[in-house]
Amino acid sequence: MRRCLTGLAAACLPQLAMAHSPMRGIGEFYAGMLHPVLVPPHALALFLFALLVGQGGVRAMRFAYPPFLMALAVGLVLAGLDISLGLPIEPVLMVAAFICGLLVALQASLAMWLYAVLAAAMGLIIGSDSGVTDYTRQETFAALLGTWLGATISLVLVAGVVELLARPWLRVAVRVLGSWGTASAVLVLAMALR
Repeated sequence: MRRCLTGLAAACLPQLAMAHSPMRGIGEFYAGMLHPVLVPPHALALFLFALLVGQGGVRAMRFAYPPFLMALAVGLVLAGLDISLGLPIEPVLMVAAFICGLLVALQASLAMWLYAVLAAAMGLIIGSDSGVTDYTRQETFAALLGTWLGATISLVLVAGVVELLARPWLRVAVRVLGSWGTASAVLVLAMALR
């Protein structure tokens, strides 16, 4: 009985909960670096986009990286200034993830300008949804800089590994990952629209 009462009393004393809250003990910069891979919609969309860019090869990387990095920086500045794009971010990210995953699964060959457009859209959306709360200006800058670096490293690392996979069975494995990502995006969209 004492345990039940203690548990009930503890449940009645909630702690502060924030969206995109800081992770205790690692600092703002490192929390920002982990942010793109710990927020599921960001991680799924970024992962599937990286698979798509990696499938496109080095030429696709040259067209995708610069717009992504610039648009991500713009989105992070907007987030830091508390300016919203006015879009429902999670459904938009899931639609983008669905498109990227479907293109990966189909191993579609895209025009190079499409990589640039997708990269700019992905960077802007992920960046603008990466705002932090209850930080000083210096802490906000550190967190957003960490987010920019974390998203950049994630994109370059995954796309680079996919580009290096030359064996046919490894290419099939990438397509399977794309189809799983597409299914995951559809499930999240269905739950959101329900």
